[in-house]
Amino acid sequence: MRADKNSNGSDMDVIINTAKNPEDKDRKPQNSILITILPILSMIAAIVPGIWFKTPGVEIAKVAILTMILTTVATFYIRLNLDSILEKKLAKTVITLSYLFSIILLLIVPEPSLYCFWMLGGLLVAMVIDNKLGLLFHFSLAFVMGISLHLQPEIMIHTLIIGIIMNLLSGALRSTSTVIYATIIVLSTNVTISFVINNFIFDTKVNYNYLFSLFSILVVIIAAFLLNLLYERITGRSRMNDNETEQPVLNSTDTIQADRTIVNPQIETILSTQSLLSEIEETEKELPSSMEEEDSSNLDRIIGTSSSYEVLCSPSNELLMQLKQYSEILYAHSLRIADLSERAAKLIGAQEQIAKAGGLYHEIGKLKGKNYIEEGLIIAEDYAFPKEVKAILREHNIKYDRPNSVEAAIVMLSDSVVSTIEYIEKTEENKFTTNKIIDNIFQMRMEKGTFDGTGLSLKDFKLLKDFYQKEFK
Repeated sequence: MRADKNSNGSDMDVIINTAKNPEDKDRKPQNSILITILPILSMIAAIVPGIWFKTPGVEIAKVAILTMILTTVATFYIRLNLDSILEKKLAKTVITLSYLFSIILLLIVPEPSLYCFWMLGGLLVAMVIDNKLGLLFHFSLAFVMGISLHLQPEIMIHTLIIGIIMNLLSGALRSTSTVIYATIIVLSTNVTISFVINNFIFDTKVNYNYLFSLFSILVVIIAAFLLNLLYERITGRSRMNDNETEQPVLNSTDTIQADRTIVNPQIETILSTQSLLSEIEETEKELPSSMEEEDSSNLDRIIGTSSSYEVLCSPSNELLMQLKQYSEILYAHSLRIADLSERAAKLIGAQEQIAKAGGLYHEIGKLKGKNYIEEGLIIAEDYAFPKEVKAILREHNIKYDRPNSVEAAIVMLSDSVVSTIEYIEKTEENKFTTNKIIDNIFQMRMEKGTFDGTGLSLKDFKLLKDFYQKEFK
């Protein structure tokens, strides 16, 4: 039996490799080029300012080698997350220019620990591409600064903390609804840490440093915010449905009270909102990673090369048949999510076929392994799924990425509502009404700003909540 399984696995790998999208052969070498040349480019960027300012050769070499080593670590992270990072529009351009520009700024600006304009690159990458990669860039630049300037440990700690906070708040800093609050948090933290480092003493020099430190951080945040807006305009990342241009866009600061107007007031007395919000959040963390534990090594992968929506959504699609063979429960779950998502999209005028296809294949990666999102993206790439469906596979799970389209938001909501209700009904003995569960799922998503980048209007947000509550009465 084991020999057969290994044989099947080998055969399946051959099928996978031969059936891949032909464009992969051209695309992957291009991606690997970035990984190869970025450390070299970073080293050159570190050398040029040293030559310009006639820095001793030993110091130039030390900074250049350190920069190359730290950049290599960052590129290793890029390699591990190649699809999710470089699949984003203009990712290579944003990563390369942001990082190299930050290195040059770090080495040409006097007192970079005070005039921290070099933090712009890491923050922009965190906003636009990946916050972990942005954090790695910040760490690399901070260590280069510390070594090249022989900074005291407390200054290094101060720099690292501010960078960590900005990267953690990158989602809030890019949203028009929360950027002011997030900026206040960053600036107040900077003042507090500076005050502590200077032994709680204000004097003329320290006051001067405080002002310029605050100013430089504020400039970094404003510049990153504006560049992110430019990126969204160029790539169309944040959009509004054409028929909704006069509707207010949903964001995380919209009042929750207004959102509750369609909920039966008697439901509010069942139990406190905060309690159920905690239950919902914990439930989503505890949801089973798969609907049914089965060995995926027996899967033989057979699918046509067409990626049209008609073929993708056809019940006779051979990939869906393989999904059904793998797990009846997972197959039924996918059909349910697809049906809900299609009807929800139709209700608010979104793209029905995209939502349906996203619902059908949102967990297709479970055929291949535990990291179902990564595996699903591989399957989608192999068979040239439409880019909108690929995005839904990546963005329907908040643990992986936030949705950037209305259709991705709909699939996320459908999956979250269905999975949470089923799970709570099994484990909590129907402690909560379905209306209350759905109400709090929507409230939690609003408060966290999950859909800030989708262009989903408040009106459609309410329509969707009403739709799901009617479905699960």
